[in-house]
Amino acid sequence: MKSLITPQKVVELAFGDGEYVADSAVSVADIASAEFCHIRPIVGKELYERLLDNAYPELVEEYVAPAIAMAVRTMIQPALNVRTGQTGLVMPSTAHASTASTAASEALLCSLRQRRQRLLARLACHLKENAERYPEYDAANDITNKCRIDGGFIQIR
Repeated sequence: MKSLITPQKVVELAFGDGEYVADSAVSVADIASAEFCHIRPIVGKELYERLLDNAYPELVEEYVAPAIAMAVRTMIQPALNVRTGQTGLVMPSTAHASTASTAASEALLCSLRQRRQRLLARLACHLKENAERYPEYDAANDITNKCRIDGGFIQIR
């Protein structure tokens, strides 16, 4: 399964200083899912396939990779908050750290979703403003030209 970034890149871009997450917590399937749901509807099939063939590395590095990384983190964060063990669902805890409250977990997810949406909007804006640089990009099929979520409201054009 091909993807535009690696699990290591997801951890590097989506988790901040002091946040430790093993690369193995992110699967290639997680990345492919995030690309399919969040990137491909913006860039379109043709440009997405070209990106998979290593075209436009600067576009991937500056715009696509940060958006994918945050989409993956948003998707896997709830699974990182709890674990399934032999006895069922457990909350991780150590002698040096305690489990976050439900309110803190929900606030984090809200913040991650907002960051993801802003990074996706940044990608879409760059593509629209620089469409001549990416001949495979079809603005007519860019989902952000048809539907956006702003402030929790779905806007259809």
